Amino acid sequence: MKKIVKVLSTAVIAIALAGCGTAANTTENEDANTGSENENNGIVAGSIVPALTKEVNGNHQYIFQLKNDKTEDVTLSMNSSMFFDYQLIDSEGTVVYQDSKNKMYTQMLQEKTLKPGEILEMEIDATEGLSKLPAGTYTLNAWSTANEAEDWKASTKVIWDGPVNDDSSSTNGKLKVEEATVTYVGLQDLNSIEVTNEQNEPEAMRLSEVVKPDFEDLKEGTKITISYVIIDGQKVIQSVTSE
Repeated sequence: MKKIVKVLSTAVIAIALAGCGTAANTTENEDANTGSENENNGIVAGSIVPALTKEVNGNHQYIFQLKNDKTEDVTLSMNSSMFFDYQLIDSEGTVVYQDSKNKMYTQMLQEKTLKPGEILEMEIDATEGLSKLPAGTYTLNAWSTANEAEDWKASTKVIWDGPVNDDSSSTNGKLKVEEATVTYVGLQDLNSIEVTNEQNEPEAMRLSEVVKPDFEDLKEGTKITISYVIIDGQKVIQSVTSE
């Protein structure tokens, strides 16, 4: 069993256990040695292995992973709260969106140590970037921003049906920013919170990457004012202030 460390793009960390296998193209003798080693501890001497997969229940949510396939600890250091970056590339090879160019991250030195076989998981919500783009097929590229990164990146194809625009959530084809005052109830998962709206009804809302740090230490029952847009029928919070 491998340890999995989950992060958001901030310092929020959760550790879970998950099984993971490895594969390599080697000679028959090497295969025999690798297989034996995998049976013992699941580790093959190597390097940091990146991977990018789509979440099973997510529309355009993905998991970017870094797996330590070495036999010793690996320490990753970042100069800000950004653990990774990603971009969307159109069919002509043009970068049409890059996450870091649309966000501001806290400048702070952070370190994360991965033990042999341990996996660092980072959640990517590509909806925000896609919402600005027309329907089409795009390539999602994700990479580690660690100072030690050696081409630690992965990519996958993304099929985008285009933004859902209606009179209630858009103006001239652009996403309409709305504001509301709600009471914070708590986190539902790494990307969503539960609030009580002004009608005293429970409501779920998604978090954009830029506001996730604001909810790390927010106390339950705090009244907050939020700005949000509606993407794919979900309210996605863009900014938050506490009263």
